[in-house]
Amino acid sequence: MPKKKGYTSQKYKEEMMKILAKQPFMSTNEVSVELSMGYDTTLKYLKELLNSKKIKNKKVGNRRFWYI
Repeated sequence: MPKKKGYTSQKYKEEMMKILAKQPFMSTNEVSVELSMGYDTTLKYLKELLNSKKIKNKKVGNRRFWYI
């Protein structure tokens, strides 16, 4: 998927934070669909946010749910 015009990695992370603020406990797939991003790219940015302690996650079965 081509990168959205004007979107930096920081902009993607900001958009993810906005989405999670409105709709907590979203799966990785739900976030990727909401932002029209690839699954692997979404997971990469979510893990970066997790490592910087801006978001949290909970694993249920084989799925990860993300929240602030």
